[in-house]
Amino acid sequence: MENKQTNQELIGEYLNFYQHSPQSVKMRKSSLNYFFEEKHFGYNGDIFEINTKELKNYFIYLKNLNSISIQTRKNKWRILVSFLCFVMEDNEDFNIAIPRRRISWNGFIPQENPNSNSDVIADEDEIERICNFLEETNFKHYLIFRMMIENGIRKGSLITAKYTEVNLNYRQLHIKKGKTGEKIYTFSEDYARKLEIYLKERKKIKTDHEYLFITKSNNKYSLRTFNLILKGDSDKNIGILAKLGITKNITCKTFRSTLNTLRKKKMGCDNDTAKILLGHSVPDVNINSYTKYDYEWLRELSDKYNPYKELNL
Repeated sequence: MENKQTNQELIGEYLNFYQHSPQSVKMRKSSLNYFFEEKHFGYNGDIFEINTKELKNYFIYLKNLNSISIQTRKNKWRILVSFLCFVMEDNEDFNIAIPRRRISWNGFIPQENPNSNSDVIADEDEIERICNFLEETNFKHYLIFRMMIENGIRKGSLITAKYTEVNLNYRQLHIKKGKTGEKIYTFSEDYARKLEIYLKERKKIKTDHEYLFITKSNNKYSLRTFNLILKGDSDKNIGILAKLGITKNITCKTFRSTLNTLRKKKMGCDNDTAKILLGHSVPDVNINSYTKYDYEWLRELSDKYNPYKELNL
């Protein structure tokens, strides 16, 4: 093949195809690194010289790579295949048989000592430092994470929440539709004042949707974005935990677990009340029939069992 492009040029063209989504670009670039970088599989040849046997070796490498989850391994394989198909579409002389019949993840080596965060609880000092850092560096990210910290909302629910579902008088985000049903999440007076500032600007942005929090390109956030903000994905993109010197495996889920634990153990909150405040359904409580008195009652419960009211968030 004459005048063929370099590896980096081809990778650049592939990533440019997804430039509408910075998160997708980062994810795909990170996945391809596992094939090309020396510290991983380390393919150092020309892309146009890749053969089927080399791809089989890479698959075997991923299948037995117990330092990452099996889902992450599958995704890295999928991205490499996607990249090679992209190159073949633009280069008629380049055609490689991608192995399929022998590609089976059955019998993969399980991840060794996965860094689970199921039992991780954040300290109040860590919560305060995260909020303070974000408020100084990115006000929108501050509001996103403080919402998760204050009421334990899941990131999936927060991503799809609409600004029309915010009630500043009751200090609540009332999600009418969602994968887990109707939910109400209450926040503090201080947070309500700051959210009001953001809402005034958000409503001025003309979009074809009503999502509460949107990216710089006015799109809905992806689930992966919030994890990237916390942990980063490279030496150039360092997460806030590393910047703050926090080594604990804190994720978005940690904020929900921490809030629930503090309410129960520190404040003596009963189990049903804790569930209601986290948006769980409990017997004899029907959100669909709530009145203004119920919203006020929920607001009072949230204030009563707010473990962070003495903190400077």
